[in-house]
Amino acid sequence: MNQTDWAPLHISEMGVWKFILLGTSSDKESILTILKVLGDLLSVGTDRRIHYMISKGGSEALLQTLVDTARTAPPDYDILLPLFRLLAKVGLRDKKIGRKALELEALDVTLILARKNLSHGQNFLHCLWALRVFASSVSTGAMLGINGAMELLFKVITPYTRKRTRSIRYRVLCNTSAPFVTHGEMEIVPRVFS
Repeated sequence: MNQTDWAPLHISEMGVWKFILLGTSSDKESILTILKVLGDLLSVGTDRRIHYMISKGGSEALLQTLVDTARTAPPDYDILLPLFRLLAKVGLRDKKIGRKALELEALDVTLILARKNLSHGQNFLHCLWALRVFASSVSTGAMLGINGAMELLFKVITPYTRKRTRSIRYRVLCNTSAPFVTHGEMEIVPRVFS
């Protein structure tokens, strides 16, 4: 036998993860089991496992799975919710997650799911986790702004008083909540937007 007979197969890095997530599992239970095992593996230990998964194309495979699952006729939230949790965990370590989400159209899909789930708190919260991770990239954050993500957040935040809206704008612009002093239910805001 020559040396080439024992050479390992060269499969693209994303292909391996896509095969693991989608190729081997066509039914819901298999996908849920794979997501649970991945979640358990990535939650124990150091960040080395997450960085290894990212280096082998795992975040792209998760994003592609998100897009494929969300585009089914009724989106299956039993799969989407653990997938969003896993994406939030992996996305915090992946510096290019925003660009990848933009390229694979996961940004648009997540924003559409968030708009559909304004009245379903649990589903909406998971969409917000993913959107927060995607917005870590400047270009993706700008794209979210263009596509109306801020208006979506203003629809959720109640009550719609002028003072509350000013405090939210101030927090978004300053990117901090430190200068706010709460007095009961009312927030005392520095006079920036007066």
